[in-house]
Amino acid sequence: MAHDSAERLHPAHYQTLEGIRIKELLSGWAGAADRPLTVLDYGFGTGKYWPLFKSLNMKISGVDVNPEYIEKAISQGIDASHEDDMSRFSGTFDVIFLSHLIEHLPPEKLMPLLDRLITLLADKGRLIIVCPVLGERFFYDFSHIRPYYPQSIRHAFGQSSSPLSFGASERLVLRDIHFFKDPYRTRKWRSFYVKSSPWHGFTQRVNTLFDMAWRASDGRLGVISSWLGVYERP
Repeated sequence: MAHDSAERLHPAHYQTLEGIRIKELLSGWAGAADRPLTVLDYGFGTGKYWPLFKSLNMKISGVDVNPEYIEKAISQGIDASHEDDMSRFSGTFDVIFLSHLIEHLPPEKLMPLLDRLITLLADKGRLIIVCPVLGERFFYDFSHIRPYYPQSIRHAFGQSSSPLSFGASERLVLRDIHFFKDPYRTRKWRSFYVKSSPWHGFTQRVNTLFDMAWRASDGRLGVISSWLGVYERP
């Protein structure tokens, strides 16, 4: 997985790798299509990926719960709606995008949401889910409720031999999966946090070496921090 050095070198963070992979996937799909693809960005926040969507000539719709985000999106020409107004979407989408959202929801809210979103997917439409795994970073964000894994979605939608957790039928098929690593960090060292520690400078140098190893290996050397699943409506 060789990447352009400018993309590789900054910053040393697993979400950098997520962005590279998302660009590769969407560029391939858009290039193979005979028309502009439609994308629904659910929980779009500040619209992190909109520049990419626009560069690929994708037709963007967005859903969020924050009125300020929605108002700003509309001012930028985005077809944005509040989550309560999703019923106004009458068509279907080639791509539905859920980036770092599902970990904020308990299962009893996530499953009805996925059921709703599946009905908005075109035949052979793709649902992209990006989610962190349970690791030392996960609960830094107080709004994180629980991690989900590719197998979580497979169980819920009947793609494994295990009993169905929620009794749903097979409505999504996992087509691709990618895992992303963060550089190793000395977060369990006191000197990582306390600048007055005599070991603080040494700790910084150790973490710089971890960053260099992560970059030199194209993100292969580190700890798995997130995953991206491509699900298709069969």
